[in-house]
Amino acid sequence: MKTYMPLNGLRWSRNSGSANCDMPQSAVFGRPGGGNSNTSKERDISIDVIKFLAVLFIINSHADMCYPKYSALATGGAIGDTLFLFCSGYTLFWGSLKRFDNWYKRRINRIYPSVFACLIVSAIIGKLTFESLSLEKLGGSSFVLAIMVYYVLLYGVQKWFIDRIPWVIGATAVVTLVAYWFFPYKYEVSNKGLYGITTLFRWIPYFAMMLMGAWLGLKTKKGEMQVKTIWKDPVLMIACLLVFYGVQFAAKKMPAVAPWQIVTIPFLAGIVYYFWRCCNAEWLRKVYGTKTGNWLIMAIGGLCLESYLIQFSLFTDKMNFLFPLNIPLMMLIILVVSYMCRCLARIISQTFRTEDYEWGKVFEL
Repeated sequence: MKTYMPLNGLRWSRNSGSANCDMPQSAVFGRPGGGNSNTSKERDISIDVIKFLAVLFIINSHADMCYPKYSALATGGAIGDTLFLFCSGYTLFWGSLKRFDNWYKRRINRIYPSVFACLIVSAIIGKLTFESLSLEKLGGSSFVLAIMVYYVLLYGVQKWFIDRIPWVIGATAVVTLVAYWFFPYKYEVSNKGLYGITTLFRWIPYFAMMLMGAWLGLKTKKGEMQVKTIWKDPVLMIACLLVFYGVQFAAKKMPAVAPWQIVTIPFLAGIVYYFWRCCNAEWLRKVYGTKTGNWLIMAIGGLCLESYLIQFSLFTDKMNFLFPLNIPLMMLIILVVSYMCRCLARIISQTFRTEDYEWGKVFEL
């Protein structure tokens, strides 16, 4: 009988594919060519739990049209994005450093079959036309493009500054402050604001979130950091949440406060950090250790990339008369279509390999 009970410690093996550095990307996005071969005994369960919750946060944050009278509840996007990036970086420094072109090619091979699959599905359902196709969409949106830039920077960090990561995070903070000095939308609290989706400013501090994940993942793997959830972790996470949303709420009510939204960035980092610590709780390990809990966490968390890419083509207000049931229904539709996109991504990935098709891996959850 297959067991789902993970060990309390962190395990890492080289069973995940070929080279050591294959592990990081597959641990976060899954394998476009097939299922993830890591068992629960080889995984840090906190990362799987974070991915699971990040998917739900990100979908909810973009579902404003599904909240007919309560659009303020469509929130959590910044938290979901940074949790996603934290997970993306967490195992990135676990493997030995390879030649850059081969290392980066693996990142491309992990991500872009899913990007193209989601574009194909969007075109099939009539949400994407040739006229509306842009280089940004072909690149996977600003989110994926930012991650691909982050990978280049993180390779340099691993090569030259692996023992000076806190200094790199500090340098990122300085660059963030300098860029904010020239940011033209300091008084905006909507899509043009600090975390607005129509501006690119947020990708500067978000790099530090991915780097923080890489740093903490490296410290955990080396045994320099043993994480066990204590009562202070949820308390401090809630405190960071209150400050993060409190300042933004005040900025909407009092325009003079709006430029001070920059102070929310360290509290956003605090949310991510303490969220990670909370996801190491013993009760979550017990849930993860059950067959149903493990299946749900792994299945939904494994769709993080595809759900992000396809959701914008699926949102509709036609089910709003069912509110609030329309919200879980919308999430379910997005997750089902995301799974279809991932299957298509695996077919695309396997098509460009010399090996035979492995159809079992194509449809594997």
